[in-house]
Amino acid sequence: MKYSTQKYLSFLLIIAPILFFVFYVWQYTINVPFLDDSLYYTKCLVDVEKSDSAVDAFWIFMKQHTITEHRTPISKFTAWLIYKFTGKFDYVTLAHLGNLALFGMLFLFWRFFKKHGWSVLYFTPIPFLIFQMQTYENQFWTICNWTYYPIGLLQMVVLYLLSYQKRNNLLYAIITAILVTFTFSNGMFVFLPAGLLLIYQKRYKALGAFIVVGVACVALYFSNYKPSPIAPHEFSLVHLLGGFILMLGSYVDVQGLHQFSAVTSSIFGIIILSLMTWGGITLLKDYFESEEISSKNTENNDFQFIISSMIVLCMSAGAVAYSRYSGEFGFEEMFVSRYRFISVTLLCLGYSFVLLLVKKEVTKRLILAFFLPITVLLYVYSYYFIHENNVNFREKLVAATYNFKHHNSWVLYPFDNDWTYQVDVENVAAIKMGIYQLPTLPFTAFQEAINKDTVQNASNLPLALEEKKDRFILKNETLNVENPLIVEQNVVLKSKRNTYLLPLKRQRNKSRRDFLFRQNYFWKGFETDILKNTFIPDEYTIGLLKIQDGKYNIQYSNLKLKL
Repeated sequence: MKYSTQKYLSFLLIIAPILFFVFYVWQYTINVPFLDDSLYYTKCLVDVEKSDSAVDAFWIFMKQHTITEHRTPISKFTAWLIYKFTGKFDYVTLAHLGNLALFGMLFLFWRFFKKHGWSVLYFTPIPFLIFQMQTYENQFWTICNWTYYPIGLLQMVVLYLLSYQKRNNLLYAIITAILVTFTFSNGMFVFLPAGLLLIYQKRYKALGAFIVVGVACVALYFSNYKPSPIAPHEFSLVHLLGGFILMLGSYVDVQGLHQFSAVTSSIFGIIILSLMTWGGITLLKDYFESEEISSKNTENNDFQFIISSMIVLCMSAGAVAYSRYSGEFGFEEMFVSRYRFISVTLLCLGYSFVLLLVKKEVTKRLILAFFLPITVLLYVYSYYFIHENNVNFREKLVAATYNFKHHNSWVLYPFDNDWTYQVDVENVAAIKMGIYQLPTLPFTAFQEAINKDTVQNASNLPLALEEKKDRFILKNETLNVENPLIVEQNVVLKSKRNTYLLPLKRQRNKSRRDFLFRQNYFWKGFETDILKNTFIPDEYTIGLLKIQDGKYNIQYSNLKLKL
């Protein structure tokens, strides 16, 4: 097979964003639970190991989240398999397995493109969309990691199998529909577009089978169901429609809530809705004009797959817009990173649909010439803009690991927070039972020495302390902040009896010129939040820890803080 320069370039453009994604995520994923990860996975494994029977274990996997209505037995069972096969439960392994959903989505679109024999070059925008970093919560926070992209992928697989009618596809679609229902609550939405597809195809026996399975799945899902204790907001049709449109277009707003975010996101959302409406009208026209819908009509099958996939994603967007609008924060929730998977996937579907509609090769190339640079630019900029969040997220968990080792508490929440006790207790139990083990980090070799270190040679470090209602904010404007993968830096709270580490909240370089020519991503200085009612009451001296080249050093300041 002969490959032209264009094909080599195309494959390079496809592989490059994937490799960088893998390299980046591999570096910044850490084996530490975040927020309610412990209540989803650690607690589940502890309870399963204590259970007396397989029936008890089944209902533990099926147990709802502590503060929401969601049931996620598929991801919990995967966590249990990791523990059983490796001897320890590892959040990094779980996160990497969850990220495989992105590769599944890539493969699904690849199959779609290959069906039409389109040039590989037309496929190049897809990996730049799928492997961008705007949805960073879905890459690093394991609950989200096993929630949003997996349900998007599995829902699309169900609709793909039903749209392209082949032997055993119905069986595979039913099995996948069951899996997606128990991956996350929104997964059950797939039964509606699947039913519409089967009605459109006039496959009424298959529709009956899907209805029976769907009713059984929903009945099992809601057995012993407890509604979420979170009080619903006051319903507003304007807020629902506005949030829905913004969510469909949120991908084009990289920075989140900039002055044009509502405009750009709304325009894209309206374009997506227009494409979906036009495609739906085309399908309805074929339905009423044809006595039988041919399963061999490839273009019609393509329409079925794309429009039904858009419908199920829009259902998820509507659910989020309804449940997450906040009177206090307005439409801010519509731009949360984990929900942007909807917009990303819709953009992939929209681009594929436009290529499907355009018949002339010249027009296709013009569309590619417009679309590819935009996707590349947004891909690169998403990593640049989000890197600050990812580094600070990782450093928060690094410091929490030290604190847990010495205090049996992550020290992430105040004592009066509902989660504090539950999260800490479950992880203590998991460690004692050998289910979970704290990761080895740069400070691991020195943690006992750091803990026993005494305040010496205190100096007047350039630190400022500002008191707020629920916290103190420690500020510095001169420290050279390093890449934490090379040089670990933390704030130290030291008293005669207790030692805590706190993360430096790094800030992205305010000078893009300095960033480009000197490769200084971080601006000088940092901020650190010291939450009240979170640490053992004592008088603490504040210091700065630096670990580099296998050595550690603590500089203590004259600044003291009574907590």
